[in-house]
Amino acid sequence: MQPSADIRRYIEAEILPKYDGIGGHTSDHINCVIERSLLFADQAPGVNIDMVYIIAAYHDLGRLIDNETHNIESGKMLRADKFLNEHFSDDDVETMAQAVEDHRSSLGHEPRSIYGKIVSSADRNTQVEQCLSRSYDYAKHLHPEWTDDQLIETARFHLREKYSTDGYAAKKMYFDDPDFQAMLVKIEDITRDFDRFAQLMRKHNASRASI
Repeated sequence: MQPSADIRRYIEAEILPKYDGIGGHTSDHINCVIERSLLFADQAPGVNIDMVYIIAAYHDLGRLIDNETHNIESGKMLRADKFLNEHFSDDDVETMAQAVEDHRSSLGHEPRSIYGKIVSSADRNTQVEQCLSRSYDYAKHLHPEWTDDQLIETARFHLREKYSTDGYAAKKMYFDDPDFQAMLVKIEDITRDFDRFAQLMRKHNASRASI
């Protein structure tokens, strides 16, 4: 299933270009979440594919305002979208806004609708290399004064907390996704031992620096 032409034209012209103003969270990620959301929608008969597409396109837009509360800001922006309010019922707009608010895996509750579960699942990373980069960069952003060993151990702890068998992101995959499951196995393997993980992380960082 694909979204209607009118909805796609609006999102491509008015929403997706706004991501160019968000450093580090580019349109590549949004396009990936859109693609994965549309795939997961095939596992959820009866959903409105236009709503699935809009939610995926909107889910990180709040980063323009604040990274820490971007899901809430994204929901506010969606609710205020004049075009969407003209083309969808108040209930549908609210459902989309709530789905956007619920997409983060770190939240303490499940998404309130099937639409939230779709975008939350689609937002899960499936690339080990991206996980390594994001976990290390986030640690360095929070603690620029730390040694490399401290940053690497923090990154390792975060990855285990998020992607291990009992990790909060691992438990919040609501659809069949072989790529995600394969990534979980790799993350579990490489994060068991600090020395092995540190060697891998340093090699990964060196390859990034050479680009």
